[in-house]
Amino acid sequence: MRARSAMTSAALTALVLTLPVTTASAAPAPAPGTAPGTASAGTGGATAPAAFVSLGIRRLLDTRSYRENPTGQARKLQPGENFPVPLSTWKSHPPRELPEVPADATAVVVNVTATNTTEDGYLTVRRDADLPGAPATSTLNFKAGETVSNTVTVAVARRGANTSPQISVYNNAGTTDVVVDILGYYGPGTSTRPAERYDNVMPIRVTDTRVEGGRLGWGSVVTAGVARDSLGTYEATSVLLNVTAVDPSTEGFVVAYPSDGTLPIEGSHLNYGPGRTVANQVVVPVGADGDIKLFNTGSTDLVVDVIGYYGPWAHHLYSAVTEQSRLLDTRDDGQSPFSTHRLQVTGVAGVPENAATVTLNMTVTEPQAAGHLEVYAADQGGRPGTSNLNFNPGQTVANGVTADQGGVQHAVDIYHHSAGRSQLIADLTGYFVQG
Repeated sequence: MRARSAMTSAALTALVLTLPVTTASAAPAPAPGTAPGTASAGTGGATAPAAFVSLGIRRLLDTRSYRENPTGQARKLQPGENFPVPLSTWKSHPPRELPEVPADATAVVVNVTATNTTEDGYLTVRRDADLPGAPATSTLNFKAGETVSNTVTVAVARRGANTSPQISVYNNAGTTDVVVDILGYYGPGTSTRPAERYDNVMPIRVTDTRVEGGRLGWGSVVTAGVARDSLGTYEATSVLLNVTAVDPSTEGFVVAYPSDGTLPIEGSHLNYGPGRTVANQVVVPVGADGDIKLFNTGSTDLVVDVIGYYGPWAHHLYSAVTEQSRLLDTRDDGQSPFSTHRLQVTGVAGVPENAATVTLNMTVTEPQAAGHLEVYAADQGGRPGTSNLNFNPGQTVANGVTADQGGVQHAVDIYHHSAGRSQLIADLTGYFVQG
């Protein structure tokens, strides 16, 4: 599968069942002797709480193209390479850098895609390319020859006056091309780009073409009502979704955009291939009528779940951890996999008591059978019936998760729906506090 470019791609994340078999290296294990449920690395602090500024979707990096690479050449990432990614677009006539985020941005939301991979391995997206050694966590896992994407929120590193901040991408093994699309940033807004706070909603399914509408083909456009009083999202200016391609029969991609907007020229939110159910967390601005559109290529069913929203009357600001922390790794001590696992996040890795919502990068590895994960507040009174991550036997797959901790227990439940056992890894990327 190819990552979309000029009608190009990037991203994965969430839902029910069915995916391809993959044996890519799992995320790196935590430090020896660190028990699951305890942060193993990256407890060095977090960014100041900030509101979100949506950018739609814009291409920052495509290593396949000299025009979209800060090095000015088309070249793949090498094994063990930390590649700095300025948060800018590039123009060649004359050569110049156009910052996409202000110098005081604290964190960014990006879709990162690995494509043209030569060995099984993983990518880690983190704050600073100058951090020494291999990172202790991972963002996405891939098999040789596979195209894989994930959406991640990551703290940014400063580069100096009059330049945009940067992030970095670490490649674990083999050579790979990398595509990075920015969806938005946390920091101060402007008169034309207001900064909005965030609120969770009970995850709810708003589109399922298996139930209504029928299977999608090339050029199909689905309209989803995402800002509605009945969903608790009527004031949304942008929404946070899980979008899933279910049982595709061809390669393809999905692009989400506001109903009163035009299809973006570059970037995509979801890549899929034959027989592989994949999903990705998506942030997309909402049209004036409360709808979004999803443009599809290929042949697939499509599922859309609403997780939360940004708006002027929402209540929460975001802090990204400056280095991602491992909270759970069931491989570490031979712990048996689970049906439901409770993860206590508040108080771990410096997460404050008033953190209402956490953002995690979750990875399933060594699954014995197909299945999915549901991640939700421990005290919400039952599973929502949506999903956050899908997997097939033998596959290692990761996805970003945003989960309410609930008002009493300050914990999240991870429900493992599968006929077989799996190993689970959870890395903390940040949290929302009231502000």
